[in-house]
Amino acid sequence: MKHHHVPAIERALPMERIIAAFQARFDDPYLDPMAELTFEELTAAFPDMPKEELEEGLSHWTNHSGEKTLSTKTDETGAEESRVWFVHGLARHRFDSTSSSSGHVALG
Repeated sequence: MKHHHVPAIERALPMERIIAAFQARFDDPYLDPMAELTFEELTAAFPDMPKEELEEGLSHWTNHSGEKTLSTKTDETGAEESRVWFVHGLARHRFDSTSSSSGHVALG
């Protein structure tokens, strides 16, 4: 069995934690076009994480070379522009509880 090195930022902010933050606010964040979170909302969802580390994690997952699940866009509602994040994908992520790696995400 080949061991895959998981970057520190993926251990600090695994994709399942990000998806869980969306699922806490929206019934189905994959299908709900309104399922967007601002940086302030994500900061509140991860009170244990420094803002710089959260920003690094969001950037990492937004630019991740694998299956793209997290995206960002500029929301221009109102007088100010703000950045929002949303989840998407052809297959929803589900968490593989049988895996020995806590960061393992299975597709299903």
